[in-house]
Amino acid sequence: MSVSEEQFKSGTSYLLPFEKIHGLGNDFVIVNINHLQEADANLSQEYEINLTRRICDRNFGIGADGLIIIDNPKNSTEAVRSWRYYNSDGSIAEMCGNGIRCAAKYIYEHGLSSEETKFKIETLAGDIEVELLDNEQVKVNMGPPREIATGRKLTTSKGFDFSYDYVSMGNPHAIEFYKLDDQKLSQTSLNGPEIEVHSDFPRKTNVEFARIDKDGIRLIVWERGCGFTQACGTGACATAIAAIGRGYYQKDEDIRVKLPGGDLIIRWDSVTGDIYMTGKAILSFIGYYNDERS
Repeated sequence: MSVSEEQFKSGTSYLLPFEKIHGLGNDFVIVNINHLQEADANLSQEYEINLTRRICDRNFGIGADGLIIIDNPKNSTEAVRSWRYYNSDGSIAEMCGNGIRCAAKYIYEHGLSSEETKFKIETLAGDIEVELLDNEQVKVNMGPPREIATGRKLTTSKGFDFSYDYVSMGNPHAIEFYKLDDQKLSQTSLNGPEIEVHSDFPRKTNVEFARIDKDGIRLIVWERGCGFTQACGTGACATAIAAIGRGYYQKDEDIRVKLPGGDLIIRWDSVTGDIYMTGKAILSFIGYYNDERS
């Protein structure tokens, strides 16, 4: 053991095992509830919220867009595991498309799905079916959109007019399409923080700034509770739904959504009404977190 390892382990009663997994650069720290209970037998939501903030801090913690806790099913009779997803600010999210792919990879590779490559995970947005494919790809049945409302408008306190479509994928999204170059689209997206907390959204919202290109949808997302991220799975789904509603695409068509961290393929099934999302989940590293030294 090196001197640095000895110093790291000194003065702590427990080191929390974790894995860092990302979906197109949208990165998550994933822990097993059994390991978390060893760290603190009296688990509470307040403890998990504070732990999330410490772990996700990119200067003093591990650094991540969110914390995922893998647990046993709570209410589902079909899911192999449940999850709790916390944004980096400690807020709870109903669903996270990139996060669910990463959780699926963790569950499968830890033998928690009985070696099945297709299974369900219980979330606050319901049971989500996932399937592990080749080349690190994970396909997710996101279910049908929970709510769609078109033609909405708001004006921020700074005078920015935002005409948007609202789509819920279990979590809220406000989407607008622009005909702007990359620089101007990025500048426009700087209105995301104020739109997120606008009074139209009592529980805040994710905000999508999109452009239709020849090879897909260019998308920038301001994520509720996180800020700008490299990718947003539910945001890609919501934007594809809005694009179909506006006539840019059709159902049963593979739609490429181009995010800063890479591409997702979204398909809206016309028969079942379900939205399918396919993208990568990559293990970055594994380690131990010394919470008592943070």
